[in-house]
Amino acid sequence: MGTISSGIGLISGLDYDSLISQLIAIEARPRDQLLSRIGEIDAQRTAYLDISARISALLTHVNKLAQRSFFTSSTVSSSNRDVLSVTAGSGAVPGSYSFVVKSLATTHQLVSRGFASRGTQLSPGLVTIESARARVNAQTRLDELNGYRGVHRASFEIIDGAGNTATIDLSDALTLADVVDKIEQAGVRVQAEVYNDHLILTETDGGTLRVRELGGGHAAADLGFGPGKTYDAGGRIEGSDLVYLDDATPLSALNDGNGVRRAKAGGDFTINGMSVDLSEILKSETRIERLNHGRGVELGRLRITTEDGAGKEHPFEIDLSGLSTIGQVKDALEGSLEGVSVTIADNRLIVAYNDREANDERLLKIEDLSGNAARDLGIRGESETGKINGSGILFVDTVGDVVNAIDFASGNEGDITASIDGTRLVISADGPVDLLATNGSAALFDLGFVEGTSDEAASGRRIIGGLDSALLSSLNGGQGFEPGRIHIQVGESGVTLDLSDVETLAGVIQRINEAGQAEELGIEVGYDHTGTRLVVSSIDGVTPVSISDVAGYGSFAADIGLAQDPPSAQLRSDNLQLRYINETNRLSELNNGRGVAAGKIEITNSLGLFATVDLSGGEVRTLQDVVSKINSATTASGDPLNVTARINDTGDGLVVEDAAGGSFGLKIEDQSGTAARDLNLLGDSDTGTIDGSYEINIALSGSETLDDLVDLINEQGGVATATVLNDGTGIAPYRLQVSSTATGSTGELIVDGLDFSTLSVAQDARVVLGSSASSGVLMTSSSNTLTDVVPGLTLDLTGVSDEAVTVTVERDVDSVVEALAAFFDGYNAALARIEEFSGYDAETEKRGVLLGEGALQMVDRRLARMIAQQPEGASGNIRRLSDIGVRVRNGEIEFDEEKFRAVFEEHREELIAFFTNEESGLAGLMKTQLESITESEGLIDRRQSTLEKQEDLLSDRVDTLNERLERKRERLLRDFLNMESALASLQAQQTALTQLASLASNYSLQSSQ
Repeated sequence: MGTISSGIGLISGLDYDSLISQLIAIEARPRDQLLSRIGEIDAQRTAYLDISARISALLTHVNKLAQRSFFTSSTVSSSNRDVLSVTAGSGAVPGSYSFVVKSLATTHQLVSRGFASRGTQLSPGLVTIESARARVNAQTRLDELNGYRGVHRASFEIIDGAGNTATIDLSDALTLADVVDKIEQAGVRVQAEVYNDHLILTETDGGTLRVRELGGGHAAADLGFGPGKTYDAGGRIEGSDLVYLDDATPLSALNDGNGVRRAKAGGDFTINGMSVDLSEILKSETRIERLNHGRGVELGRLRITTEDGAGKEHPFEIDLSGLSTIGQVKDALEGSLEGVSVTIADNRLIVAYNDREANDERLLKIEDLSGNAARDLGIRGESETGKINGSGILFVDTVGDVVNAIDFASGNEGDITASIDGTRLVISADGPVDLLATNGSAALFDLGFVEGTSDEAASGRRIIGGLDSALLSSLNGGQGFEPGRIHIQVGESGVTLDLSDVETLAGVIQRINEAGQAEELGIEVGYDHTGTRLVVSSIDGVTPVSISDVAGYGSFAADIGLAQDPPSAQLRSDNLQLRYINETNRLSELNNGRGVAAGKIEITNSLGLFATVDLSGGEVRTLQDVVSKINSATTASGDPLNVTARINDTGDGLVVEDAAGGSFGLKIEDQSGTAARDLNLLGDSDTGTIDGSYEINIALSGSETLDDLVDLINEQGGVATATVLNDGTGIAPYRLQVSSTATGSTGELIVDGLDFSTLSVAQDARVVLGSSASSGVLMTSSSNTLTDVVPGLTLDLTGVSDEAVTVTVERDVDSVVEALAAFFDGYNAALARIEEFSGYDAETEKRGVLLGEGALQMVDRRLARMIAQQPEGASGNIRRLSDIGVRVRNGEIEFDEEKFRAVFEEHREELIAFFTNEESGLAGLMKTQLESITESEGLIDRRQSTLEKQEDLLSDRVDTLNERLERKRERLLRDFLNMESALASLQAQQTALTQLASLASNYSLQSSQ
């Protein structure tokens, strides 16, 4: 049965609900006062959050002002964006620069002859695609000449016998072939040809021939036409050799770019028992003369200043004169300095306090007093952290460094010397020379020597290629070809040639051509269209030619594939397989500069065992590092995987071979990253060998279509991609297009098969820095984006023009002004809000929510001091903000932009230091002040924490009072209900009494009757 509740008593008629509420309201006054206080605290916390947000915004601006790069940012413009657009980084130097864009970088593209349909079956044969680095007749760049000191790109004159004059401008010439073309097209009666290692100029009519420098330059001399080779009455001038070794020749250029394979440490070879170490690792016994590319160290007196725990400085003067080794230098320094050690680390020295900790703030300063020992030892400088990390001082990256390593090897008292002899090295001693390779190093061989003893000086083989030609030792995948004696038969005539002293492929060609002319054989020899093979032909195209080896004098003709039977009017050799991939290649250089991605590969051997090879570490930089990792790989049980890696036999990639002797195949896959794919090793093999050659070889059986060939090329990946074009013709519109995956000359391809023709040549971008193409500095790039050509500038080439494009770089003072103005506006807004929150309006008697708040007053004072402060050490023209156009008026900051711009222009470095100095810069001081207000445990954070605690206490008290009031409400309600119950009972009794009275009255009436 339901009940009916009401706030009015049924008996009493009282509105007890209202009465109880009024009573509770009176009792709730203390609680309501607490709630009012909680509301005030909430308003205060909200106000503090508002102020904190505004100050945090100021901190964002200050962080900008603390960075030097912010003040050095620039704006940049181009006078012709259709040719060149440009962006500027923070290091861009203001000024005006001119560029002439001679050519854009283009991608090598080739196209085949037409086919009737995409489904046309292709003829059986072999399609080969590989990098043009495999060419044996690569054009020699001008910067490779003269021992890699290059050619001055200026102009010179050629005057023929008729007095005709031509100016040969080398400003945009990249290769020696470019120079030859310029001479041939100059309009004078002069021909140019490359012969052996020099140029020959010939006056075609036999008249006088003269070469003359222009403008005081030496371009002609750099091309071999210096004093003594500038005039010939007979019209023929043979220039000086342009290819030779020099102290500055980089080791990476030797052996046709295959470099020198060195041991990482421990020595590479011995000479008469004396160890020669070509690593760049300093040792105690390292001679001073070897340092700094053989410039050595200018020893003398230096001063080292140390600082003790109390902050007192102690200068020490040390005399290093007369010392001869790094170990002696180390001992001398440590012996003179208590508590300071010298560490030999890689190719540098480190000087530091013995008890140095990570947060050390003690001064350590090293300076020269006489001589330049500190500078030349790489340790000159000053540190506030108790440690000076020296700069590198031992380098082995040039031929001169190798000579120094031998001449100044430990134990060499001058009886063993190394020298450069044209294109080879020579090692001499007081007596026989005994050479022995050590520690698995191939450096001795790569420097042109063989192990063994020479009765006299040991003269190495030629180790630098010829003009537009490769070394014979670099062919056959780096195994080389040994030239001997060959016999050439042309029809009824023949000649026997001795090639045993020839060291370059150009030498072989010249020897054959000269013999052919001398004997009137009617033959010519050159390179095929791919540049990877020799072609020997009869000039009439009919007479058969045969080439054979002379018995007992080698097998050169057979080895290169020219000993063919039957004779033919044209003999085409095998691919000569120039080695262009080697252990010294950096992984970043592979795949036409796209590199090899870091990652882990998994190799499973023929026993089904696998190992993970981690190629993701920073220590894996070269192919030798990859080889070492694979060759030392072990299974999970720690057993050798028995899989070996090396450069393949064709010299164009790695090969991995299984030696485990199991019945399964060899499998290589990427576990993370794409290293296996990028090394061209991804896949499996039933033969136990995976050859990572970057050469694409596709054998066509006669059933494949154009679409099939596209798929086969694209599946290979690497150097090229393919697609089918439709040229719209009616008979044979479908063509195979092959495109390089890299732009510029590095992406040039060699494609053989299907009669390909060039659609787009591989070309580097050429840009001349300067207003004139004939007098500027030529720069090249494999892409159309050039970075840091001028420091801080990035050029994007979009067109070609003979007119110079002017690039103007200006300081971006507008951004600085804008940032400062924003900071000061934000500062003023923060102060205005502080005033609002802490103020009192007497008219309205309205109080600010933070009136009387001590924390807010501290914030106000700190902000004021922050603006008014003068950084310690500030001097000169800028000492405080007022010096740059900032002043406070009526409590607000006023910023004079014009004054600031003038100061920025006139005293920019002072202004930058004023804001950004690491120790006393104003921005750093401001940052400290602002962080002390807003950061964790800062002023506002601490006050917020206090207010939060107060609010929590008050909330707890409110909860207690609410519980107490609720209990009182319930008690009053029970009391009223009990009263109603009592009244109801009294009412019932009254009713009963009334009834009894009525009965009694009735009874009396009846009795009286």
